[in-house]
Amino acid sequence: MKRFHVITIFPDIVTAYAGESIVARAVKDKLIAIKAYNPRDFLRGKSKNGYRPVDDRPYGGGPGMVLAADPVVRAIDRALSAARKGKRKTKVIILSPQGKEFTNAYAERLVKRYDDVVFVAGRYEGIDARVKTIFRAEEVSTGPYVLTGGELPALTMIDAMTRRIPGVLGKFESLEESRTASPDVYTRPEVYEWKGKKYRVPKVLRSGDHKKIDAWKETRIAMRKKKKGE
Repeated sequence: MKRFHVITIFPDIVTAYAGESIVARAVKDKLIAIKAYNPRDFLRGKSKNGYRPVDDRPYGGGPGMVLAADPVVRAIDRALSAARKGKRKTKVIILSPQGKEFTNAYAERLVKRYDDVVFVAGRYEGIDARVKTIFRAEEVSTGPYVLTGGELPALTMIDAMTRRIPGVLGKFESLEESRTASPDVYTRPEVYEWKGKKYRVPKVLRSGDHKKIDAWKETRIAMRKKKKGE
């Protein structure tokens, strides 16, 4: 079983996604396990007014707040404790816009090399850099954009990795990159009418000639790649 751990101050985001679709089925079938850890639960001491902040002002000044090292370190350490006992191979990843680009190939490597993966979802202006040093964590980005937190990138990576675990995808599903799949697909009816205009399924797809159909798919794939500049 692959185990995914997410360090986040918004654990409900992770729980909600883990309860749906293919990911939920993989959890039910015990192919994967997903657990969220809230750094607030690892704070030492209690504040007088009941508020338990996990962030603080950055040294050297600057805008915004930074997630403090201690509660995040303790949360990660808890996530890794079971893995250590079972001598499982582990990886700690910090989601960051400045990180290494996440790709299908990288997802495949993670699935093959590690039993447990810990995702640290940052907020505010980032995470105390000592967290990365302590766990030799790798910073990873899912795209050239900035989000308000690392939860969505973490779930994106979990989804991409889950699909690559043997037994997760069923009979009618497969990895798109491993088969000839056109970016344009159609289903019944053959002619769909909307606001007086008719939209037809390409004739070649109704021909039954698999060689011509495969050639058509390859052409569509090439056109899409050219458009994307690949």
